[in-house]
Amino acid sequence: DEAAARRSIQEHCAGPLGLDVVEAAHGIVEIANAAMVNALRLVSIQRGYDPRNFVLVAFGGAGPVHACRLAAEMEMPTTVIPTSPGTTSATGLLVTDLKQDYSVTRIERLDCLDCDAVEEAYAGLEAQGRSTMKEEGVAAEAMSILRQVDIRYVGQSYELTLLLPDNRLEAADIAAVEEQFHQEHDRAYGFSAAGEAVEFVAHRLTVTGEIGKPSIREWKQGGDAVGALKASRQVYFAESGGFVDCRIYDRYGLRAGSVIEGPAVVEEVDSTTVIHPGFRVLVDGFGNLVVSLGG
Repeated sequence: DEAAARRSIQEHCAGPLGLDVVEAAHGIVEIANAAMVNALRLVSIQRGYDPRNFVLVAFGGAGPVHACRLAAEMEMPTTVIPTSPGTTSATGLLVTDLKQDYSVTRIERLDCLDCDAVEEAYAGLEAQGRSTMKEEGVAAEAMSILRQVDIRYVGQSYELTLLLPDNRLEAADIAAVEEQFHQEHDRAYGFSAAGEAVEFVAHRLTVTGEIGKPSIREWKQGGDAVGALKASRQVYFAESGGFVDCRIYDRYGLRAGSVIEGPAVVEEVDSTTVIHPGFRVLVDGFGNLVVSLGG
């Protein structure tokens, strides 16, 4: 509870550092935020992706607590918080299609590529995958095949993975793959060398077996969040200079079309969503909280 949290922070952090309990608690949260921002940069900016072009999906018990601060730091315009975020991972595990990945190493330059050998390699991988899926009880019509290739400039020690068409490679396909590689290399590393020789390194194949999935329940239209308002209490926001009055909402009382202006807190059984000042929430037709900065 709150009293136990205060005692723990006072004993282990605030006291030894000579800080106020609230300042220490805020510092703990900011350190966690910084670590998560670094992780987001690792999977976006450092891979050549601009996070401003993506939507942040916040789930888990704690994800919605930190979402607004992470979105602001990464300049991501939209954040989506699904219903029951604390069980999103478990739900995903239960409804994810079966998948088998296979690969075979074969280093060969594109300017002297043996297309027959490439097709033979993929055919062998596909046969393995379909056999495994059949043993899992997946019908042939529920299987799908994805071909990929690890590709690089000749002499490089690192590769990029690109999609390949599911047909037998022809000269036009090879030229298209090479052009795609130059573009992807430029996107990922900031440069490309169109005149340099390119080579395949490894062939990859993914066999997916589709499984049945539950339908997503649509939420009732309402448009007014007043019915979900359960309380008001003081909540600390650094950007507001300290504690401010904050409306507390029951997520299960919200309706599609409901709008919430920050600062606010949305509570549910498995998580808590913290809406910072300046952020706005719109509940979509499936109960997702769509959060944006400044509306």
